[in-house]
Amino acid sequence: MSLRLYKVTLGGAGASARTIHVMSETDVQAGDAAAPLMTSGEAILSIEEIEDDGTVMVDGPPAKSQAAELAPVTPGAAAAPDPSA
Repeated sequence: MSLRLYKVTLGGAGASARTIHVMSETDVQAGDAAAPLMTSGEAILSIEEIEDDGTVMVDGPPAKSQAAELAPVTPGAAAAPDPSA
């Protein structure tokens, strides 16, 4: 998959909504990429894929995939064949 541009709207009780932009392969990973940019009490209100016309600056890096996060502790385990198969 390739990276796509997402607009993530954040908001909280009594606070006005704000929008951030992140690159991600999926909308779920866009939420993961937005999480470190959120402040206490904020929640994700919406995630929308938008066209990448080259004019939007992203606010944070893409989230790591689960395989990338596990690779340092279990090298090759994610790609290893299932021994019970």
